[in-house]
Amino acid sequence: MSIFINGGCTSAGSKMSAQQPDSTKNLLEKFLSSKSLAHSTVAIKIIDLQSNEVLVSHNESLTVVPASVQKIFITAAALETFTPYHTFSTILSYSGEIDKGDVLHGDLYIIGGGDPTFGSPYFGDNYGNVINRLSDATKAAGIKKINGNIIGDASIFGEPNIPGTWIWEDIGNYFGAIPSGLNIYDNSYEIAFRSKKKPGTPTTILRITPEITGLAFENHVISAKDNRDNAWIFGSYLDNKRVITGAIPAGKENFIIKGAIPDPAKLVTEQLAEKLKTNGIAITGNTHSSFSASSKIQKRTLLEIKSPNLADIINKTNSKSVNLYADVLLMHLAATAGKPSLTEGGKILKSFWKDKGMHSEGIFLMDGSGSSRSNGVTADQIVFVLKYMNDSHYSEIFQESLATAGVSGTLRNFGKGSSLESNFYAKSGSMARIQSYAGYLTVASGKKLAIALIINNFDDEPAIIKNQIKDFLIEVYQNL
Repeated sequence: MSIFINGGCTSAGSKMSAQQPDSTKNLLEKFLSSKSLAHSTVAIKIIDLQSNEVLVSHNESLTVVPASVQKIFITAAALETFTPYHTFSTILSYSGEIDKGDVLHGDLYIIGGGDPTFGSPYFGDNYGNVINRLSDATKAAGIKKINGNIIGDASIFGEPNIPGTWIWEDIGNYFGAIPSGLNIYDNSYEIAFRSKKKPGTPTTILRITPEITGLAFENHVISAKDNRDNAWIFGSYLDNKRVITGAIPAGKENFIIKGAIPDPAKLVTEQLAEKLKTNGIAITGNTHSSFSASSKIQKRTLLEIKSPNLADIINKTNSKSVNLYADVLLMHLAATAGKPSLTEGGKILKSFWKDKGMHSEGIFLMDGSGSSRSNGVTADQIVFVLKYMNDSHYSEIFQESLATAGVSGTLRNFGKGSSLESNFYAKSGSMARIQSYAGYLTVASGKKLAIALIINNFDDEPAIIKNQIKDFLIEVYQNL
């Protein structure tokens, strides 16, 4: 059974099987008739993965902003390019010589290999405390004093860069963290606030975790009746000045918001230096990040710390929607062509999928995460990726990386207790006036469907739109 609706948001024309029951004929028309979608752009494509039959199609070739659904393009490409068991390494090494008095006459290097997850709380079992491990390896080498600097080498990707189309409102917050050649703690830090019970009163910053040398805050956050985090951190990468505006709930003693670390590589050097000093190792030089390659300098390796397997990284990228991981993976894809930037990476990613047979007209990939509103894809292109990965050797790994409705990740509350629970695996996406889903649904008839559904510029609360999408997908489950 197939449903095709053409034209704008409402059904200007249709092509349907006359044998279908009224409930199925009205499936898409009912969804599109919502007042919330009257002025929006809706793009949908649903196919049967076994027969490749198009079951539902509406504006499937229209370019829309995908938000975080964009992550499936880079995570799928990374799996195919690097394989699931690929790892990224971070190297501790030193230049110069260690004299008989156990003094290192040279520099200590932490060389980033573009590991997006280095020191991440998501992978505590893999890393342990990375700063302690670096310090212990230095001590084990017999070094008691460093007559030189501690350098965080992030040169694998060169100078930090982000698309000019990322919005200023995002960049200072954790979800706008820059991809670096040497990352740490998901490139995010926590700010703990105390707020008074009276709404509209100033708040107090209690602490920053981890501490970042020189990071200065201008705090304009007030307390509010609303029980949500409505605070925003403004500030650029490699800059230590931050302005925080907005509001947090009133009467909180320890309310946490998260920001983006300005220079992750430098933070690694600062924390290592502090740990070494605590362990009795003196340092005469300074700590700093470097974006110029140090490969010509002769060095000796003290420690190699490997990341989790790529399959595990991609699982968190999709299920938890971690922007940083997606953008670092895109930087790696770009680096294979010698052009490590998000903008160039987008071009390479487009070429990757074009070479696989995807129609490349109308696709605009500015990053890996979907953060830019200048990103544009079609529902047809999304379904192509879903179909390709369903047929891939890595299909199980890819599907398991997606959140599960009612169970896990960003979909843990979506469709809970309904027929979607445990049957819908998808990447979700959301931005202001944007809601999107892309994934796999096993329906009541036993068919496995690939679904792309993107809404741009809806006119209602996001929770209402999500509920309407949920109801539509439940009808898809029951009728297709």
